[in-house]
Amino acid sequence: MKAMSISGIVFGILIVVIFTLDLTPLKIPFGQPSATLDIGFMIAGGLITYLGWSAMKTST
Repeated sequence: MKAMSISGIVFGILIVVIFTLDLTPLKIPFGQPSATLDIGFMIAGGLITYLGWSAMKTST
């Protein structure tokens, strides 16, 4: 259970970082097709990170 929680945290952070980079003027890696989608995915990544952290906290 702990490995799943840690992988959820890592995956969520990775999503947030990737879509934050897409909002920068460099527009890496997707070329910013929509700022709304980027913000939505950043929120979703934050939610995944929180859920992984919460699951890890309650499983110990």
